[in-house]
Amino acid sequence: MVLRIENTSSSNVKRTSEQENIEKLKREAKAKGEFIVTVSTDDKTLSSIAKKFNMSLTDFKNMTGLTKDTLQKGQVIKNVPTAKIESGMGLVSVAKKHGMTLEQFCTLNNIDKNYKPQKGEYFYVFPKQKQDNASKSETKPKPEPKPEPKPVEAKLNAEEIADKLEQAASKYRGAVGKEEFDNIFKQINKNNVIDVVNNFQENQGKSLINMISDEWSSDKEVRKAAMTKIFDLVAEKTGNKNSKLREEFINELDNEFDSWGFVSTKKMDKMINGMINPNAETNLDAPANKDAKRGNTGTNALHLSGKVYPNEVFYSTNGGRSKDITPSTQTSIKDADGNYVNAGTLKSWALSGGKRDKGFKDVKDPFIVRPLPNYNTETKKIEAVTEILEPTGEGNLNGKVVILNPGHGGYQQKNGYFDAGTVLSVKNAEGEEMPIEEWRVAQSYVEKISDNLRQRGAQVIIVSGAVRNGGMAAQKYIENMLAGKKGDDKVRDVINSTSKSDMLFLSVHVESAKENPDTKKCTVRYTKDIDKELANNINKYVNQGFTTLTPTSHHDNLYVNRAAKGIPSSLLEIGNIANDKITNSLLSDYDQKKYAECIANAIEATMLD
Repeated sequence: MVLRIENTSSSNVKRTSEQENIEKLKREAKAKGEFIVTVSTDDKTLSSIAKKFNMSLTDFKNMTGLTKDTLQKGQVIKNVPTAKIESGMGLVSVAKKHGMTLEQFCTLNNIDKNYKPQKGEYFYVFPKQKQDNASKSETKPKPEPKPEPKPVEAKLNAEEIADKLEQAASKYRGAVGKEEFDNIFKQINKNNVIDVVNNFQENQGKSLINMISDEWSSDKEVRKAAMTKIFDLVAEKTGNKNSKLREEFINELDNEFDSWGFVSTKKMDKMINGMINPNAETNLDAPANKDAKRGNTGTNALHLSGKVYPNEVFYSTNGGRSKDITPSTQTSIKDADGNYVNAGTLKSWALSGGKRDKGFKDVKDPFIVRPLPNYNTETKKIEAVTEILEPTGEGNLNGKVVILNPGHGGYQQKNGYFDAGTVLSVKNAEGEEMPIEEWRVAQSYVEKISDNLRQRGAQVIIVSGAVRNGGMAAQKYIENMLAGKKGDDKVRDVINSTSKSDMLFLSVHVESAKENPDTKKCTVRYTKDIDKELANNINKYVNQGFTTLTPTSHHDNLYVNRAAKGIPSSLLEIGNIANDKITNSLLSDYDQKKYAECIANAIEATMLD
């Protein structure tokens, strides 16, 4: 990622303003463990920056994931070590704590020895493995000490392994292949692999190999090897010597990684679960543990393969009455010649429709992962998907119902095109451009907000589908759902039995100002008088915990807010996904969870007022 750092002009005022902006960006970068390449003499080469951190060029590239020696002005280097100033600490104490002299510390951070740090301020430090040698190098030269053997990682049980793998993956994208992740992953063996697989599924709501595949900033061959290791260990433990099954697993693995978009592990999970539970009926879409919590919102979100297979079964949950449909199922939608088309054609239209987005200009062969059509075979209509998610804990939101709407993600009745919102592209670990869909980012945030609210005792209703070009507004879907006339059977039961004073509605979107990538576009929109408190609370709590994406409140006349009659409602635009400065946070699992905590705090404050 490259931040735009402009050249100074002849105007003193402008020069001062730009310098202040650069210093602000540097402070924000340090807080995120990042280093911004500036125009100063010693920042011009990667070697000089590595030297600042008392590292060799090779070690520095390994630590930061960089593959090239060339630099651009404004380039952001990630994964550099930083330290936070705690209460009562000064420069000397923080430098000493990290094995550095004051001179080394000040040089690295480009500050004077008399600089007065503030509590909570971040500074660069040497990496841990370099600290001891660095402090010794300031005295008289001594022979290089023999490296001490690395401490053996304490033996963990299966539950601890599963938990620590998730923690490592939550820290940053591309955990697989990094030391923190791999040291834990190495502890999986044939004796504990089944317990690790089951524990991860139960606690995270998705499979271990699915989590590995999602770490798309890691090298794909490293991810494939890790997924194959899980298969081989399960096969060894269960005594499964079916070479044909292994060949099938590898072929599916290769096929998925060769396509564009997110990898679907549905078939691979079925193979692994089949070895673990050979006598059980294995449903492709069911978790290994039937009691495991759901990791995706909306049943259709579980279908992550964008491919259309001849015998594929399409599932739809609309209204609680829909039947399974296949690609050959006829729909009420007509093509240009006036002929009714089947569900398989509808899905193909959606795939081709997404490729028209400008975000694919750098993608050589775009292939987007799509959910299946939200088609109701009873009503012959494309409708929203609704789902009720039960509380997972006790808290202040017991008895409360929060309705969450991940923006976009539905099919249009008029032309069958899929509403993905904006589609952009970013480079993955191999340097290839891969697409990012706005609807999927919004859905990911909704999942985490939902998890947080459920832990506080709330019931969560998910309603997802098209909200533009007619869609929900044309069907008056939200009004009918709140009147108990639309949605899954269980959703209607909850709506009918809950007072409106115990309900709240939030629609979550991701702004996409591709023509103005420098704007943040973090907004929360309200329409009715009772909406304003929710909007202001979102602004307040995000500002306290996540200033990068703090939204500003805007009054608007939006359908989703008008339709939520009698209950607080807001539409949240998390931020501009086209803005390089905030895209990393938008896509970071760790930041998403942190942001979800702020939104849950705002919702709780609003509902308890």
